[in-house]
Amino acid sequence: MLILCCLASVPGIAQTLKGRVTDKGTGEPLYPVTVVNLSTQQSTYTTQQGYFTIHAEAGDKVAFSFIGYKAVQYQMPISVGVYTTDISMESVSYKLREVILMPDYTEYQIDSIERVQQYRPFLQRQKSSPINSPFSFVAEKFNKRSKQIFKFKKNFNKWEDERFIDTRYTPELVEGMTGMTGDSVGHFMNAYPMPYDYARTATELEMQMWVRFHHREWLKMIDTTGLPVINDSLIKEVEQTR
Repeated sequence: MLILCCLASVPGIAQTLKGRVTDKGTGEPLYPVTVVNLSTQQSTYTTQQGYFTIHAEAGDKVAFSFIGYKAVQYQMPISVGVYTTDISMESVSYKLREVILMPDYTEYQIDSIERVQQYRPFLQRQKSSPINSPFSFVAEKFNKRSKQIFKFKKNFNKWEDERFIDTRYTPELVEGMTGMTGDSVGHFMNAYPMPYDYARTATELEMQMWVRFHHREWLKMIDTTGLPVINDSLIKEVEQTR
C-alpha cells in the first residue's frame, strides 16, 4: 500500500504502453491494427511486425481493432515508465446468406437484351440542352421524327416493365391460387393489375398472398351473374357476346 500511495503521489511521470499484436490462432503479427487510447483519443498503428507504442496513464483503456478480427480492450495497469504487454486477436467468420445462381438467362432477360440492342440508337438519344445547344433544342421541338423518338424512348421502359410483370403475374398463378378458369382469370387480372415494384421484389409466397388477398376483394364485388359490379363496361361487353 505504501508503494502504491507513493506511485500515485508522484506527478508528471509519463506512462507508455508498448507491445506486439498477433493472431490468436497462428501467432502471426497483425498489421496495421488500429490502437486507440479511449481516454485521450490518441491513436496509432502497429508496424508490419505487429509492434506498437502509445501513451497511456494508469486506468486508461486502450482499444485494438482490425478488419476481420474481434476488437480487444486493454486497461493500463499502475506502473512507472514503460509497460509492455502482448495482445492476441481472434479472427471472426461471417456466415453469408445462401444465394442461388441461375446458370442461364431467363427467356424474358434474353428477349429484353435483344430489344435493347435492337433499339439502342434510339434509347441512347439524348435531348439537346437549351443552354449548350440552343439551336438543336429548338429544332427538336419542331421535328416530328425527334418527337417520335423521345416518345418511343419514354414508352420503352414502360413496356419493359409490363413484360416483366407478365413473367410473374401469370394466368397460371391466378388459376392455381383462386381456382378460376377461362375469361374470369383475364377479368380478374385486368381489375387488379400488379405494380411493377411489387412484381420485382416480391417472393413467390408474397405473390401468392397478393393474389389471394385481391381474390377475396374480387368476390365481394361479384353480383349474381358472376360479373364484377365495379366494371360496368365489362359487363356490357360480355353480355353482348352471349
